[in-house]
Amino acid sequence: MSKLSIYENSWNELVFENRNKEYGAYQLRHDNSKTAFTALFMGLLFSASIVAILFYISKIKSPSPDMSPTEIPTIDRVIEFSKVHTNQLKQPVTPPTVASAKTAAPAPIVEKSQLVNPVVVPSTDVTQEIAKNIENNIPTTASIESVGTGSGISAGTSSGTGNGTDSSGKSDLDSAIVNSGVLDVKPTFPGGIEKFYKYVGTNFRQPELDSDQIFKVYVSFVIEKDGSLTQIKVLQDPGYGLGKEAIRVLQSLKTKWNPGIINNKPVRTAYNLPITVKAP
Repeated sequence: MSKLSIYENSWNELVFENRNKEYGAYQLRHDNSKTAFTALFMGLLFSASIVAILFYISKIKSPSPDMSPTEIPTIDRVIEFSKVHTNQLKQPVTPPTVASAKTAAPAPIVEKSQLVNPVVVPSTDVTQEIAKNIENNIPTTASIESVGTGSGISAGTSSGTGNGTDSSGKSDLDSAIVNSGVLDVKPTFPGGIEKFYKYVGTNFRQPELDSDQIFKVYVSFVIEKDGSLTQIKVLQDPGYGLGKEAIRVLQSLKTKWNPGIINNKPVRTAYNLPITVKAP
């Protein structure tokens, strides 16, 4: 009796001797080891199945990395902006519109005159010396955007300018936008170009920028025959809201320019203006 284990079947035989072995307790004790092993095996199998299913689902849901090259979209837009930049961006010129029965002689090339870019700096860095405006009259294609049908427009050399008329006798220059290189008298700002630069630099609101950073903005505008500024556009915008601020400053200008003159008549003149913004 001392060596008899309660986990062996002989113990069950002793306990249920001369008793009804068909009773459920005997069967449970007799199959206890088998039942425990089966339950352990099934539990492990169930746990492994759950882990495998979760792993499979995670593999399906996780997207595979896209190794294909990403195409960078081309940005092709012009944002209206009103800030002065250090270096001026030249606009591509277009050939003049000519509608004539006769073949017109090729127009000499005249480049748009440029304004020396004012620099917007913190008030502590402002100096009293302001650079003078220098206009470069290098021959390039004279660009005149005509409205209506005319008998021909011929942009002359720096010593003169030819112009045609339509059937009603109205000159194409009445509505055309002309490069300053073909003008007899170039536009001027009342009080001098230095006063114009001072207005832009004083009224420009700088955003918060990191120190020692320099940003350049290129803008273009048209000086109308009455001296007002129209068609203010941003040719190159470095961001940080500088483009919108440059447009705001130019649009807020109340003083009118003295317009460009051809044949003693005011004309619409195109200008490019570079603006440099220096962080404090």
